[in-house]
Parts: sequence; C-alpha cells; structure tokens
Amino acid sequence: MGKQRMTVCIQPPGGPAGPDALRRAIGEAMAPYCYDREDIPHPGWVGEWDYWFISGANCGFVILPGHEDDPRLVRYDEWKESSEELPWDRCHGGPRALLDLDADRVTAAQEAAGRWDDWSRFAAGHPPALPAGHYLDRAYLDPVGYPEQRARAEYAAQPLIRAMSEDPELRERFPYDPIAFFGPDRDEFVADCVSRVLPTPALLTLDGRWIEEGGPEYRRLFNTYLDSLPPETMVVRVLYHS
Repeated sequence: MGKQRMTVCIQPPGGPAGPDALRRAIGEAMAPYCYDREDIPHPGWVGEWDYWFISGANCGFVILPGHEDDPRLVRYDEWKESSEELPWDRCHGGPRALLDLDADRVTAAQEAAGRWDDWSRFAAGHPPALPAGHYLDRAYLDPVGYPEQRARAEYAAQPLIRAMSEDPELRERFPYDPIAFFGPDRDEFVADCVSRVLPTPALLTLDGRWIEEGGPEYRRLFNTYLDSLPPETMVVRVLYHS
C-alpha cells in the first residue's frame, strides 16, 4: 500500500465551474475503482484506491503561454495543508488546449542529447567496454566458477569504466552501467528520455479505462493519448492511495 500519482482525463464538469465541481467529476470517474464500492460483494472485489487528492507536485503541467490566468486551470493542491505557490507557468491540470505538453519534452530532448554526446565523447578516448550485464549474466549461470564478486571486479577493471569511476564528477554525471544506460543509438536514447516526461504511474482515460505503468508501450500510449485528446478535455494530476 502506498501513494502514487495518476493522470485523470474527464469531460469538463457541467454547471458552475470551481473546485467542488471538478472534484465531483473526478470522483465520479474514479468511483468504479474504489476499494469500498458497495455494489460489489466483498472480499471478492479488489479496487485501485481508497482515497485521493488533486495534486501534481513535481509532475505538474506547463501552461500554454498567454493563458496563465485562465480560471479553468487547476492551481491548488489538495494534498498540501497550505497551498504551495506554483510557478506562474505551471498547474496541476486544466483543459487539454491550455496545456503545453511539448515544453518539458523539448527540454528533456535537449538534456538527453547533450548527456549522450558527453558520454560518447568521453568513451571515444578509451577502448570499447562491455556492459555490466555481460559479466553478471555469466556469474548467474556459473555462480561457483565465476562468482558475482569477480564479475563486478572485471567489469570495473575495464579502462573506460575505471576512468569514469576514478573521477567523482563523472561518477555523478554518468550511471554505474553507462554502456547499457546510453545504448549505441543516440536517437533511441533521446526518444526514450522524452517518453518518460509526461506519464504518471497510472492513467484514467475518458472512456473509464484504468491503465497502469507497463514500460515503453505504456509510455507511448500515454503520450499519444494525451496528444490526441479533444481540446476541452480536463486533464488533472491526482495523488491516490492504493
């Protein structure tokens, strides 16, 4: 049991606009997945949540420039006792047409490309190295003849990996297994980093489907789905307890 965030997509609430109307609309959309549904016999029913809050925290959306003061944007956080002041260009949700879904993806693409290029330039000055998995897989198959300790030592002894591990700045910038992390293809690495920007661990679609994290396929679906939503769709970050 724990808390995690999801993205809820709903039709704009009818009637007077405001936090109460939005909360009711989200509640209706999430109701089929509540642990405490009374129309399904217990203990056979297993739901997805027992309480939730409108809350985006560090996964808020960028607002389309020029629309920062639109009253339909969700700028309050129900999880915080005292509402945290959001940057003027950020919100916890709002109409799809007012959310700049590309802003953070563009930033992520630039950062990923720069990081891949930095690693490539550094790696070019050393003999090619093998990923940690090459050694650890062998240790898994022959734990007696080739123990894990030896596998890790031989991986770390490669000139490229040794040079990285001996430099504190490089150790902080690059991961333990950079060969596997960055991969050989720059475009694939950048695309993967970009695909991770918007998705939350779960997505509730307009037609009521609850979809959870499932690797690259889920991330592709999430990004494509949000990009294709009708402009009036309310897209809101929610923190729920499962």
